[in-house]
Amino acid sequence: MNFEIIEPIITIGLPSYNGEKTIRRTIESILAQTVTNFKLIISDDKSTDSTPQICREYEKKDKRIKFIQKNKNEGWIKNFSFLAKKSNTKYFVWIANDDYWDKQFIEKNINFLETNPKTVGSISNINLIGQNIKNHEIEGKEEGAEIKNSKFKFVRPIEGTYDEKIRNIVEFNWIINFYSIFRTKELQVSLIDNVFVSWDFAIILNIIKFGDLHVLDEILAHRDTEGVTSKKSIINILKTQKLGWFKTYFPYVPFSIWCLKNLGVKKFLKHFSF
Repeated sequence: MNFEIIEPIITIGLPSYNGEKTIRRTIESILAQTVTNFKLIISDDKSTDSTPQICREYEKKDKRIKFIQKNKNEGWIKNFSFLAKKSNTKYFVWIANDDYWDKQFIEKNINFLETNPKTVGSISNINLIGQNIKNHEIEGKEEGAEIKNSKFKFVRPIEGTYDEKIRNIVEFNWIINFYSIFRTKELQVSLIDNVFVSWDFAIILNIIKFGDLHVLDEILAHRDTEGVTSKKSIINILKTQKLGWFKTYFPYVPFSIWCLKNLGVKKFLKHFSF
């Protein structure tokens, strides 16, 4: 009797670090997806809590899961990049170890990408959860409350000409699109080995050269605000990324230099304020 082997269509990259309080919720949301032909790779950045034990527990239960324990802490940027380079499937997506998805997140985003070849990435609108919501200055919401079905769009589609896409990113200045489902080949070409603050912005500025970034008009993803960039988290990033003294004390200079080299003088001066 012949059994059909269904190849994975998407690799899910889960970078973990001290996520024992939330990572079960994250993994369970992945295992509950309506799309089941996926690979989940968890790369742990030398956690000091029980995160590795939790991940190994799930690895033993499900053959789609591969857990990798790093020998030393290298910082979130190298961990994210490592996971994207590991992908050999048609699509790839990152998910933070304190975020989670509704069960049709992968299915609906891949369905859009399959029928829209000029789109390089797709994500849904998101729901913010956690105690850090007040930092986002959303009126009419109590601290710690969930923001769901809000008229405020936390994710914007990035469409149009390259100049229009850059302007969209500059104006909004918050790229949750980084957690889109991407076409793997285009994402891997867009990766940057150099480590600097706003690395994720640079990745997005690279990948939009290949196409648009779509946003489904429904909430299928939930983002914990404790992991969203804030004054506190930026300081923590600078302390943990091993950037060296220059990148630590002048954090946005390397990104500015990257923009100058990769966008060109004209585009760089046009968006200098960003």
